[in-house]
Amino acid sequence: MSGRRRALAGVVGIAVLLGASSLSAIPATEASFSDGEYAGGTFTAARLATPVITSCSVSSLLGTFTGFTITWTSPYPKAQQRLSINNVAVDNGSVSQGGTGPYTYSATISSGLLSTLLGSLLGSSNTVRVEAVQPGTAWVSPAATRTLSVGGLLGLGGNNTCT
Repeated sequence: MSGRRRALAGVVGIAVLLGASSLSAIPATEASFSDGEYAGGTFTAARLATPVITSCSVSSLLGTFTGFTITWTSPYPKAQQRLSINNVAVDNGSVSQGGTGPYTYSATISSGLLSTLLGSLLGSSNTVRVEAVQPGTAWVSPAATRTLSVGGLLGLGGNNTCT
C-alpha cells in the first residue's frame, strides 16, 4: 500500500504542476485615482466695528487750555477700547464706561496729563484716536479721530478746539 500511496501522490503532484503551469499569468495592473472636484466661493473676513465719537470739547481758564473731554460709543467692552493722542496710548483708567452695549465711554484728560504724555502742547495740533482692539491679536478697528488744537498761553496762539 505504501507503493500505491506514493504513486497516487506522484500523480497528484504532477497534476498540480501541470494545472499551475497551464493557468495564464495574472496581468500586472497599476491603480491610479484622480478626482477633479474642487470648491470655490467668496468670503469676507470679520472686522471690528469703528467706534463713534459723539462729542469732543475743550475746557479753558482765561483762554488757557486746561483739558478736554471726549465721548464715544462702541459695541465692545472697556478692555477693547484704545484712546491715544498723537499715537501715545492713554491709560484706560482715565476712561469711564456706561451702558450695557453698545457702551458709552468718556475720558476727561487734563492739560497736566497731556503734558506728561506729550510734552508741551502750546500752539500744537494733536490727533486724538479711538479704536477697538481684539486683545491678544493684531486686530484693530478703523480709528475714529478728532483734532485737538491747543492755543498758546491766554489763548494768544489761537483757539483751543477739538474738531
